[in-house]
Amino acid sequence: MNPLVSLIVPIYGVEPYIGQCARSVLAQTYENVEFIFVNDGTKDASMDILADVLKDFPRRDVRIVDKDNAGLPMARKSGLDVATGDYVMHVDADDWIEADAVEKLVDEAQRTGADLVYCDFWKEYGNRSKLDHERSYTVASKVRWMNRLYNDGAYGYVWCKFCKRSLYENIFVPTYNMHEDIVFSTQLIWRASSIAQLSLPLIHYRRTNASSASRVARRMRRVQSARNILDLCVNGGPEIPAVRKSIIRKAAWNAFRYDRSLFVEYPFLKAEAPMPLKLLGV
Repeated sequence: MNPLVSLIVPIYGVEPYIGQCARSVLAQTYENVEFIFVNDGTKDASMDILADVLKDFPRRDVRIVDKDNAGLPMARKSGLDVATGDYVMHVDADDWIEADAVEKLVDEAQRTGADLVYCDFWKEYGNRSKLDHERSYTVASKVRWMNRLYNDGAYGYVWCKFCKRSLYENIFVPTYNMHEDIVFSTQLIWRASSIAQLSLPLIHYRRTNASSASRVARRMRRVQSARNILDLCVNGGPEIPAVRKSIIRKAAWNAFRYDRSLFVEYPFLKAEAPMPLKLLGV
């Protein structure tokens, strides 16, 4: 059996990287893949570069989804909306993957019967690479791991999780580009009735220099993170009680430090804030 895999690549402002990314996904050794490239209203030459790469892979099943720019989470949703595969894999357009990545992930999913398979990855720092991996978790330990997402104790990347498409049905999609992966991952891990770890580095994750971010940009990211996870509290499903206390704690401290209007916008945040914040007058 060769299940169909939907491989989704959102594209926005990745002109220096999309060529390498596209070639790595289109050159997969596994044949039964639908490649979904989502043009999130990019203004650079990314789509022209992609078009040139596609000429070298005429036999691949490729779909281009064009949309107005609305950010990474909504671009992923646009890809999911047209996906028809048995499994879904996300690849960020500034990263690249091993040629046998899909084949290895399909083999592991088929061998174990897992709803979700997660793999190791390389962090790429320009002139050096570092092998890394998610903190190990299973169905039995998934609630503890989900809570770690909200205290910086786990990565929660979506692109290293190979899932049955059914896990994405009616999923809550966050609005902003900060910590959107943990919003997706909280729901995916909760919904998975079986989970497998594949200890092979199949993805190359390109790291940027986060230390160069301005104080204003840092504040904006923290506020967007708080909004994403608070919206998950409002719109999420049955997984929320398992992580609500962790979500509230993380969001409350970000709100206290960066934007206290969030306590007004989300009244439950003030009511459920940790005691130290209440003592500080939140």
